[in-house]
Amino acid sequence: MHKKIKVLLMLVVVAMFPQVAISSDEREPSPWKADIPTVPIKFDWVLLKKGELFAGDLIAMYQEEIEFDSDEVGLVDIDMKDIKELRTKQQMRVRFKDGIIRDGQLWLTESSLTFIDIPDKAYPREMILSISPSEKSEQSLWDGEIGAGFKFKTGNTESLDYSFSAKARYLSAHGRFLFSYRGVVSESAKTDSGSRVKTEDNHRLSGSYDIYYSEKTYFRLPTYELYIDEFKNIDNQTTLGASVGYEVFDMPDVELDVYSGLSVLRTTYSSVEVGEEKNNFSPVFAFGMDYVLDITKDLEYFLTYDGKVVNRESGRFIQHLETGIEIELIDDIDLEIAAIVDNTANPIANEDGVKPESTDVLMVIEIEYNF
Repeated sequence: MHKKIKVLLMLVVVAMFPQVAISSDEREPSPWKADIPTVPIKFDWVLLKKGELFAGDLIAMYQEEIEFDSDEVGLVDIDMKDIKELRTKQQMRVRFKDGIIRDGQLWLTESSLTFIDIPDKAYPREMILSISPSEKSEQSLWDGEIGAGFKFKTGNTESLDYSFSAKARYLSAHGRFLFSYRGVVSESAKTDSGSRVKTEDNHRLSGSYDIYYSEKTYFRLPTYELYIDEFKNIDNQTTLGASVGYEVFDMPDVELDVYSGLSVLRTTYSSVEVGEEKNNFSPVFAFGMDYVLDITKDLEYFLTYDGKVVNRESGRFIQHLETGIEIELIDDIDLEIAAIVDNTANPIANEDGVKPESTDVLMVIEIEYNF
């Protein structure tokens, strides 16, 4: 009789309070599930020590930091110390600090690096100097960006300003090749006469090859720059030399590299005063810096500075600075707003004895495509 009463009371409780009948085990969330193949086929995978898991493409690793192109959050920089595990789908090339170079699919753990096709051989993780795409893989060794900006005005006067820029980088286990170009041209015209006058025309092309030496140090052998500026009386100016670079600090949101070295400068002027040489050579002491600050996930501030100490005939002291912001719009499309400052301490006068202004300041707005 007592059992029947107890069963009846339980049925009443379940009917009135159904949630009470659910056991604590049934209310607990189920374990996280992630379908990750043991040997990656479609994506490279990165697991961070805090538990974040990224799928995408490993671009490269140098200076204790990897570049990873995540399908969900885009291109990110991750410190090696934050990585718990990394597995790649593609053949990658690894250079170790003792000079040994190996190719294969990577399996990186907190303590070691193993090539998936050679699982019996493990390398200490701290011996890794750099990682880059292998020439045996299908992944491109090149990446970069191209940009263009236009501004048109009409009315009492017409003006057309346009700029182009390009950057490219080639990665290898030994180092990286860097290339950049920026050109700015401005024209104005009077609507009544239709005559057009060019008010700006300058171009700067540079390239260098960085040889990895250690986690923080690299050698630039060689460095090359070509500069043309009609309105600074420079037909062409070529710099060729070598320098050493050093990573001052590299944190998740901020990077600073500095460099210095020796070069040779050859300048050909458009015209010169009587008695002056049209072609000049000068030894150069060059120095500079590259600074990047990630303000937010989609907003980046950058500053690049280059200084050259030269002889009197070449201008004594030449400076170039670019600073501005990049805003990620969608996927691989960015908006760049930049100020460009060029300064020559002692500009060389043209054949009429007119000296160009020491400092030029330009503002450019460009849409960039990253590839």
